[in-house]
Amino acid sequence: MTSLLPVYTEKNNCQDCYKCIRECSVKAIKVDKGRASVVPELCTFCGRCTEVCPAKAKKVRNDLWKAQKIVETSTEIAVSIAPSYISEWSSVPKDKFIAALKLLGFTHVSETALGAEKVSECTTKYIDKSCKHLHISSACPAVVELIEKFYPKLVDNIVPISSPLLAHAKYLKNKLGKNTPVIFIGPCIAKKRESDNNPELVDVAITFDDLRIWFNQEQIEFDEIKSTEDSDIFFPFESGLATLYPTDGGMIKSINNYNTRSDITLMNFSGLNRIQKTLTGISKYNISEKIFLELLACSGGCINGPGTSEKLPHALKNMRIISETRNRKLNNNINIESEELYFNYKSRKANMPEYSISEYREALQLVGKYSEKDELNCGGCGYDSCKDFAHAILECRAERSMCASYMRGVAHNKASVLLQKIPSGVVMVDENLMVIETNKSFAKILGDEIMMIFEANPGMRGANLRKLVSFHKPFSSILSSGTENYETDVKHNGKLLHLSLFTIQPNKIVGGVVRDLTMPEIRRDEVIKRTKTVIKENLNTVQRIAYLLGENASKTEAILNSIVESHNTDE
Repeated sequence: MTSLLPVYTEKNNCQDCYKCIRECSVKAIKVDKGRASVVPELCTFCGRCTEVCPAKAKKVRNDLWKAQKIVETSTEIAVSIAPSYISEWSSVPKDKFIAALKLLGFTHVSETALGAEKVSECTTKYIDKSCKHLHISSACPAVVELIEKFYPKLVDNIVPISSPLLAHAKYLKNKLGKNTPVIFIGPCIAKKRESDNNPELVDVAITFDDLRIWFNQEQIEFDEIKSTEDSDIFFPFESGLATLYPTDGGMIKSINNYNTRSDITLMNFSGLNRIQKTLTGISKYNISEKIFLELLACSGGCINGPGTSEKLPHALKNMRIISETRNRKLNNNINIESEELYFNYKSRKANMPEYSISEYREALQLVGKYSEKDELNCGGCGYDSCKDFAHAILECRAERSMCASYMRGVAHNKASVLLQKIPSGVVMVDENLMVIETNKSFAKILGDEIMMIFEANPGMRGANLRKLVSFHKPFSSILSSGTENYETDVKHNGKLLHLSLFTIQPNKIVGGVVRDLTMPEIRRDEVIKRTKTVIKENLNTVQRIAYLLGENASKTEAILNSIVESHNTDE
């Protein structure tokens, strides 16, 4: 279990739908033998794929067992609870929620927002002194992963301050002792990655979903909890206005409590797709004034993280966080030096090789795209464009079979080859008796004139069957009736033909197989077939006659016996 990444794939569950590719903003998915797996070197661990996978093949690593083991073996243990718990358990009073966590075994229940409070203060001071113009928040680990891997030129623009979680964990370690375990609980999957990379500060990170399971396992019912407002309080005290952090723009609202300058432009963007549009190409521009970007990977903020269960409307989640924060005040009593929160972010540029135009063209030709007109950019493969798909093919992250138009072409070609190899004439028509497709044998049976039409328009798609054959009425009949099968003999241009009709789509598409009974090989087969039919019918008739004769003889014998017996009695 510990060897698994925070997000992984149960390959046996994968249904080959490519929805994870469509939804993944960085396309950190590799398809091999029809199974999609996460590419860790590209993944930002946002967890979006785990939310959208219809087959539940994308999994979040289960760390609940690890958290439970730490609690069982520790005498003193702290929990860092993300402020979005307010929107997840909005109907549960604060003191009862804290009491429930203590029932699980936590000795110190503390809000991650305490770390956020200090991060806001340190971030404001850093921007104020910095000579740089562009500054990017460090609060979201998924965004940090995105920048380090895909925007390495912007790594130096990330404010070199620890995330709220790491700041809070460092604060708790300073206060309780460095050997005191710290467990994070929140809506974020990327926090698992952050925990893996900083085990000296955070022992394990679990989600709100995990916490619900834990409460159920321990049969904890909030209504039955007896709490006291004096003892069931946050350690060492309640957080302040940084409780807004999980909402879109919450960090900026917190920073404004410390910022006194008017020449700093503060902007917030959430959702990785939107963030990518914000960051792409920004390093090329000469920004002349100070800008701060608050970036959160989850659209709408952390309250919509993949580790949440409460699916309330976004507005209600925001409202609950804002309502709770109204009763709080700015809290700058977090005793930790700014120097302790310094964090050096490093470029870990993802390996994304560039390819030549000829290499792209060669990859596209593998899926039957020989010109720009063939590039539909339909997105069926999960990629935004055929060029992106070709790039994935060149990197061995995609397979040709992922292209819907290519596979339709392959299937059509196979069917066409089989159709042309059939010695009998085959034709398919729609409800208007317009030809969908036919083979060469069909045209050959109908005569030289039809053969010329076929050679000019192979398959004769769109031709009117009424103008091609004299026996179109059976086709109309089976289309209107929806009968599955129908067979008859017809005459056409002096030939005796056997017509077998079958429904492909009731009242919409019908197919027909035509055989020329005047051809020697067909005649021989038909004679044998019909002779067998006659023999079988004659045998049935003989059997019925024998049965009737036998039954009649039996009756005659019975009558004669009764007459004899009657005569003997009279004597």
